[in-house]
Amino acid sequence: MTLRVGKIPYLNSVLFYYLLERDKGATPITFEPLVPRALSSAARENAIDCGPVPLVACWDLEDSYEPLVADERGDFCISTLEKARSILLFSKKPFESLGRASIGVTNETSTSVRLLKVLLDHYWGVGPPRYTHLDWPNNDAFLLIGDEALIHRNGVKGYPHTADLGEVWHRWTGLPFVFARWVVRNDLAPGLRRELVERIDASIEAGWKEFDEVVDGKAHELSMTMAEMREYLEGFRFRMTNDEYEAITRFHQLDGATQAGSAAAANQ
Repeated sequence: MTLRVGKIPYLNSVLFYYLLERDKGATPITFEPLVPRALSSAARENAIDCGPVPLVACWDLEDSYEPLVADERGDFCISTLEKARSILLFSKKPFESLGRASIGVTNETSTSVRLLKVLLDHYWGVGPPRYTHLDWPNNDAFLLIGDEALIHRNGVKGYPHTADLGEVWHRWTGLPFVFARWVVRNDLAPGLRRELVERIDASIEAGWKEFDEVVDGKAHELSMTMAEMREYLEGFRFRMTNDEYEAITRFHQLDGATQAGSAAAANQ
């Protein structure tokens, strides 16, 4: 069979795919380049066999997908440690004043917008704003993720307030934040799972060793130096630890409370 792999086209995911794309293994692979929200939809439609699926989608897909179990070093994930650097909220006013504001949200996000809602609700204590499509400078605030956030990492004119949502989460909880986990279809054969683990592991290892080659194509696109890109990727953890599991549990609880509160408010 040919393994259909979801591919997030952001700088934070390049290490996963370096050898998967370059070296042929025992099993052929095709790649589906998809931003996180589209990757979530592809998984729901069984259009991929595996990939780094956004965390909130993992909770909805448990009937058909499960985490790719790696080894004692931890399962594969995309987790930010103290800062995300590419999950940025830009605002015209202080974040505590965003109640009933118009917040533009990129259509690429799946998990980041849920994190934003949790932080507005539980950290900043803000009543529900109005979420809409990106239309700055008309938005009171807006959320960017991935490479688009990196392009605007130095700020946006007219929006003096910038929050790194990964940094805010860490400052509040002391935990990393897990944006995605590698999952596989429940019916994927054990042998294919082992092969996939080995190939991803080898890809990450080789990617760090041949870093300049791996990220070279992103340098001009993102206006980042090699040193800046290395610093950025060193701020991620690509394997789960106990901290990641604790962070997932904490976020799941808060997310559930936020969604329940929003549903209750809508029914009043």
